[in-house]
Amino acid sequence: MLRSRLTLLIIVFLYIFLISYVLFLKPYNLNENYKINESSKKLATLLDKEGRIIAVDRTIYEVWLDLKTIRKRNKLEKLKPQLKRFLNENDFNKSFILLGKFEDILELKTYIPGNILKYSRIYKTYERNYNSSYDLRKNIGEIGKTEYGIEPYLYKKGLLSTQNIQLSLDLKMQKIAYEELSKMITEQNAEGGTVIIMETQTGKIRAVVSHYPWNMAFMGYIEPGSTMKPIIYSIALEEGLISPYQKFTLSPSISPVDGVNFTISEVEGHSFNSIDVKDAIAYSSNVAAVKVMKTIRENFSNEWLYNKLDQMGFGKKTGIEFSKEINGVFTKPDNWYKITPYQIAIGQGIGVTPIQLVSIFNIFANNGKYVKPTFLEKNKSKSFQVFSPEIANLMKDWLRYTMLKGTARKAYKPGVLIAGKTGTAQKAISGKGYSDKYYSLFVGFFPASKPKYTIVSIIDDPKKEYYGGEVAAPVATNIFYRLEDFKYSNKFQIVENYLPNLKNMTLTEALFILKTLGINEKKVILYGNGNYVVRQIPDISYNIKDIDFVILYLGDEKNEKNTDIR
Repeated sequence: MLRSRLTLLIIVFLYIFLISYVLFLKPYNLNENYKINESSKKLATLLDKEGRIIAVDRTIYEVWLDLKTIRKRNKLEKLKPQLKRFLNENDFNKSFILLGKFEDILELKTYIPGNILKYSRIYKTYERNYNSSYDLRKNIGEIGKTEYGIEPYLYKKGLLSTQNIQLSLDLKMQKIAYEELSKMITEQNAEGGTVIIMETQTGKIRAVVSHYPWNMAFMGYIEPGSTMKPIIYSIALEEGLISPYQKFTLSPSISPVDGVNFTISEVEGHSFNSIDVKDAIAYSSNVAAVKVMKTIRENFSNEWLYNKLDQMGFGKKTGIEFSKEINGVFTKPDNWYKITPYQIAIGQGIGVTPIQLVSIFNIFANNGKYVKPTFLEKNKSKSFQVFSPEIANLMKDWLRYTMLKGTARKAYKPGVLIAGKTGTAQKAISGKGYSDKYYSLFVGFFPASKPKYTIVSIIDDPKKEYYGGEVAAPVATNIFYRLEDFKYSNKFQIVENYLPNLKNMTLTEALFILKTLGINEKKVILYGNGNYVVRQIPDISYNIKDIDFVILYLGDEKNEKNTDIR
């Protein structure tokens, strides 16, 4: 009898202990008790050439409360005191409601009691964060929100499923290009502008800035103006139609087609009696360019000329990794007028996108080879020979001379020798002809003797000056001048354990502090274009050792309260 009672007591004790362990002592493990649903797949992190973050997915856990089930099980009144912490009175009639978004499971468990989580569904999703500083977003785009951009292109091609994708963009170059273009647009009260910097030998795009609501670099076109002339001269030189030492006898104007009332004149203030090829390019003679085109037409057909220019990339997409790139405008010879070849000689009657123009001009910098532009750092672009190295190098020397003595001489800075060609293109109005507004252009490369970068800079409707040598060329010069002096080191000693409050600091101050704390610049994402930090993620409670990346939202300190940065 005693043994039976003892056995019964042991069983009761074990039962009570088991219930107590389950209810009170067993550690709460969300993963064991609740299913976490994957509501989306993580996309690849986009990095610049140095590994700095451009776009990254941040893990987010969404908790959705199942009020329908709570009401069905008659648990609402019991849970209502706790639920009032999360819900308004009107929320209790809903079926599902979002309780919150959390960055990790521990935060989720700390904020929401287990008896409420019991009636919740948890979804693991991802929030895409973009580095929006210095016009980057117009290059990157955004899946689901924009049809244009690098990211939609990569998504459509199924390339965003990898862990990381290293783009060719360099955020330091992007910053400098943005600042110098913005400065000139402000000085000239211009409508907009575009800059592209391409690595000469590889075709990798290091920076693209477009001061428009859209990305003009890939989605808009202009007439090339006088930047077309080196191309026409190179065709004639390559075919042996003119000599490098040839001299032209010129008049102030020329009518290239007999019986057609069409006259091309020199630019106002420029008049030449006799000029050689080198000076004709340097001083941008319209009449000399027309004479060269007449020589070409005497030896070759319109179809031949069209094919030659088509081979270089006029009138067709470059194929760069950017969704919504356009073709430009280059009509086929069947639709040409008698004057069309002579319009083309001075850069009219043909429309190029900025990415086409910089890629075509890069032929001179790259020993006569065309190289396809790319946004992918590890991509090896296709290339092919257009002009012989001898002709390309000859033109390269003449374009360096243009910078020193010709139309671009005002943009010269000691120690920064650029080769290039200026252009001033009247803005065409569809169906109406030309307006009294201009694009100021410059296309060139640096260093002039052994080019590393090729650049195009365009200023739209400058109000004070409009010649390319006075407006567009200085933008390129100032960019390369700053790039030469730019030094950076990311080796700093950690002096604090937690991320400080960076709000209201200037961007320069905030970046300096992050560097001194040992946070690599590759982990810093900038959102916006202001001079002050108006918000940061994560907050000051984060230990520096646990930080994957820091997001700094930028705005204007004076309008800080009204800044909507999301």
